[in-house]
Amino acid sequence: MDNESELLSGYMTVVDEQGTIVFQTGLTVRPGDEFVNEANQLYEITTVEGTLAKSRYVRDESINAISPPEARPVQAEESGPPPKIGIYHTHTDECYIPTDGKATIKGKGSIIKVGDTFAQRLTELGYDVDHRTTLHDPHDANAYQRSRRTFAKLLTERPVALFDVHRDSAPLKAYKTSFNGKDATKILLVVGRQNQNRATTMNFAKSIKSAADNKYKGLIRGIFIAHGNYNQDLNPRAMLLEVGTQYNSREAADHSITLFADIVPTFLANTSGNVAQAGPVAGGNSIASSNMPNGGTGWDMLYIIGAVIVGGAAFLFLSTGSFSEAKHKLSNFTKREFGDVFRFRKKRKN
Repeated sequence: MDNESELLSGYMTVVDEQGTIVFQTGLTVRPGDEFVNEANQLYEITTVEGTLAKSRYVRDESINAISPPEARPVQAEESGPPPKIGIYHTHTDECYIPTDGKATIKGKGSIIKVGDTFAQRLTELGYDVDHRTTLHDPHDANAYQRSRRTFAKLLTERPVALFDVHRDSAPLKAYKTSFNGKDATKILLVVGRQNQNRATTMNFAKSIKSAADNKYKGLIRGIFIAHGNYNQDLNPRAMLLEVGTQYNSREAADHSITLFADIVPTFLANTSGNVAQAGPVAGGNSIASSNMPNGGTGWDMLYIIGAVIVGGAAFLFLSTGSFSEAKHKLSNFTKREFGDVFRFRKKRKN
């Protein structure tokens, strides 16, 4: 897995061909990365020199606004247990300077409290929330490998979605906003490029932005399609959230994550499939493909087995000319092949 990383200090500035600032972030920016801004314009990073990156406009990205229902308890509409949502934090030391006095506190990052606020609102909306506060310190390139184990444990609970909640490092103006007369932070969605689920994860991000744009225009700052996988290779219904920067207050971050929770029922209702789940495979650090309807390893294997059976039957029929003769050949084959196996096992027991 590629090591996703952030700058040790400062931030990256991305400009367009005219020198206008397009994007600023504490995440590492590489050529080939892409950014969809608030106006749904897609830019591709072309060159990087130090903390300055240049980009080119590619196209207007198609993100159709979803008309959301008002937030209400999901349990009122569904039978059985409430849907599960998983929350975790790869960087558990991240803080907000105006509230905490410093940008990071090892083992006690206030980003975890933002996760608590997120979990509380989702619970009020009727979801069953598992908020993991497992520490993944230190804040280095291996933090994602450590949080991968937490992600794998969350997947065993068959969540409908998973969120890795962070805060960015960027100038205050890049994230500062307000809603309902209260200070708030913008939220950045991050999609990994080194990820076989990239197209599906990108559609998930678009669905999130669409729902937010309809109800809380400006809440979602944009979508950063970055080098790395951010554990999204394990499941396409996982999203990394950057909730503000270190210069926002935690109260502002709490306000925004509550608004974000309010749109969760909308974009989940408008995303195909209803379970972001997969089972662990050998080694414990990787996860098999998603067991979502109409997709995933389990269904693919069934299709392959079915195709083999049908193909074999067709071959026997064509080679013999009749179903009775085909049945006779198949019977002789199974008696001969499997009979030898059973005789061999019987000899070994004797």
